[in-house]
Amino acid sequence: MGALADLGLTTDDGPIVAICAPDSVLAEAGAMTPRPAFASTLLTADPAARIVWWPERRHLKPGTLARLAWLADAAGGRTWLIIDPAEDESPGVAELSIALERAGLRMVEERGLGRGETAVRVAAAE
Repeated sequence: MGALADLGLTTDDGPIVAICAPDSVLAEAGAMTPRPAFASTLLTADPAARIVWWPERRHLKPGTLARLAWLADAAGGRTWLIIDPAEDESPGVAELSIALERAGLRMVEERGLGRGETAVRVAAAE
């Protein structure tokens, strides 16, 4: 299974946008009908009911995370960030948590995925 399937995401439940997704997710999404939308960066993504983003350390800036907060709020759905320890540029959970807190977001759920990745669901801080 892939990251989207591990999270239980299908397009039957509404639109999905995958941001900075690896090739394995592109292949997984190709089997879905309708297919999820893809964005090469968070800054070019449109709101969707479900957002799945593979951030890198360089993305953990206030302006970029403010965009994430806006996308999550505008979509009114679920937002997942995928951390991949096999990737040098992928942040750790603690590093991500600090950056999210500074942006007015919080970690709601943490879930291990089949390929060794960690999915973190985020929402607005209360």
